[in-house]
Amino acid sequence: MWQAFTNLIQGALTYGDLGPDQEIRRKTNRRLRQSRPELTVDAWVDSFTILSGGSVSAPLLRFLYSHLGDYTGLAMGCIRPSDRLIEDLHMPLVCWFDWPHRLCADFWEHFQIDLGEDFDEAAFQTVGDLVMYLQARLRSMDSLPSS
Repeated sequence: MWQAFTNLIQGALTYGDLGPDQEIRRKTNRRLRQSRPELTVDAWVDSFTILSGGSVSAPLLRFLYSHLGDYTGLAMGCIRPSDRLIEDLHMPLVCWFDWPHRLCADFWEHFQIDLGEDFDEAAFQTVGDLVMYLQARLRSMDSLPSS
């Protein structure tokens, strides 16, 4: 019985270390909202599409707007392609520790494309880098011959 109680207490103490840092999330959201307008999903998709010269698909951008918002708790409408994942958005601190795994699972569920072992969140400096990687994965699957 004491072991179960000790495990419960230890789990509660560890939970804070694994969960999002709510204070940094609040500060990041405040900074984002003070420095730029918050775009609707349609305006956000349009802005990314324009900046990429039309090379990014709207379904991918809508997917990211929804899912990254869920993972981070950040105002996605304020996030821009040049925002750095670590320095500007503090991804390791504002997200659950498993956001890359959730993104891969959600990407599979939505697009039926397995990012698998190839996905390394440390390889992306900016949101734009992440978007372009995912777009390239979509394109590579489109170019495969149908069976």
